[in-house]
This record gives sequence, C-alpha cells and structure tokens, in this order.
Amino acid sequence: MRTALLALLGIPCTVFFTLAALGGGLFGASRTYFDWVHRSWAKSMLWMAGVRVEADGLENLPANEPVILAVNHQSWIDILVLLASLPVSLRFIAKKEIRRVPVFASAMALAGHVFVDRQKRGKAIVAMREAAARMQEHGLSMAIFPEGTRSPDGRLLPFKKGGFVLAIEIAATLVPIAMDGGRLIMPKSTFAVRAGRVRLRCAKAIRFTGPEKDDRDDALEHVRDRIAGMLEEIRVNTKVARSHRGSQGDRAVPSSGGDRQGS
Repeated sequence: MRTALLALLGIPCTVFFTLAALGGGLFGASRTYFDWVHRSWAKSMLWMAGVRVEADGLENLPANEPVILAVNHQSWIDILVLLASLPVSLRFIAKKEIRRVPVFASAMALAGHVFVDRQKRGKAIVAMREAAARMQEHGLSMAIFPEGTRSPDGRLLPFKKGGFVLAIEIAATLVPIAMDGGRLIMPKSTFAVRAGRVRLRCAKAIRFTGPEKDDRDDALEHVRDRIAGMLEEIRVNTKVARSHRGSQGDRAVPSSGGDRQGS
C-alpha cells in the first residue's frame, strides 16, 4: 500500500521539488530557499510513506553555526528523516553514483550538496575541500554517513576516515547522530516501503581544534562509540515503551468472565 502510494504521488512530488531547486539555482536563490525545498520535499515523502519521527537532543545542534553531522545509515529513508527533522541548513556529502541520476543530480549540486568518489583519493580530497568551502562561505552543515553504505541489519559497520579528515582540517564542530528504524521501513536492496517509526538522537557537539592537535583515528573511534551507545539506548527505550504499552493494554481490555486479557 505505502509502496504504491509513493509510486503514485512520490514521483511527481520529487519532480516538482527537483524543478523548484533547479529554478532556484538558476536564479541565485538563497540558502533558506533551498532549506524550504529540502524540508517540504522530505516531509511530504515521509507523510506518504507513513513514517513518524521521534527526535531527541536537537538542542545539542549549535545555533547559527555550520556543523558536520556524522550519522549511522540503515535506509534511504534516513536522508528524508534528517532533512525533515534537523533545524540546520543541511546538505550531504553524497556518493558519486548519484551523479548518474539526470536532472536530480544537477538540482542537488545547485542546492549545495557535494559528490565524492571514495575510490579515488585525489578526487575525494578535492570534494572534501569543496565541502569545507561551501560550509564556511554559505553557512551550510554537511551530513556524512561514515559507514559508507547502508547497514542491512542495523548493526554498526566500520567507519571510513574521510569525513573526520575534513572535520579536523577545518577545525569543525561535529555532532554524532544515531538513528534506528529505517531498515524496517525500507530495507536495503528493495524499494518496498511500509509505515513505521524512526527514532533519532543527537549527542553533544565535539569541537575539533585542528590538524596539529586532533587525530583522525581517535576521533573516528570516539564518534563511533558515541553513536553505538545512543543506538543501544534507543533500542532499550523502545523495548521498554513497547512493554509498557503492552501492560497498559492488558489492564484496559477485560474479558467477559471478569479476568484481564491481553490485547
């Protein structure tokens, strides 16, 4: 049902906002215009998919300051959740393969997103420096998926170093973010979608001081540990909430014989 709805309405919705981004880029639209395009598109798509978002720790996002967001990755839905939920001018450091999508890739580039070829170190460095320049010049925040791909089962994959090199090189502020639930809504290697809930949590910001004082390997492990810890907390809290709802259901539904019966 949700997959059919997205096919019916999601494609024209995406086309509309892609053209809006293209038009904005051609006429030199402001950063806030592209923020509106991103959020409107993402919220529309999440509504059609029946996805609800629970976001905690948004107060940890520094106000009026571009940041790097390091996020675990389970599903394409994650991108929509971040765009719809985070109160920052968010752009992505995306895989070069997305460049192959005609028109959509052009709209992304005009909006300020950056494409990186992780297989070619020289080109990757150039892309990371382009991202740094856009952050500093236009006040954009950049999201990275350090795992480099989607986790099919929700387990945290090894992190790649590229985003941490960028964070240290420009002495950026980095916010670790954990998300859970996307893999159940839109699993990897499928376009099937089902309604569900994504839970998101932002940790306190980490402020890097520059290449002479920070080590990328230590930074990587520190951020990975934070994300792993938040993922565990999200899952524990989810189990507790489900158990609580179940116990409330047991009390709320009496049987005909006067005993309590679970719903």
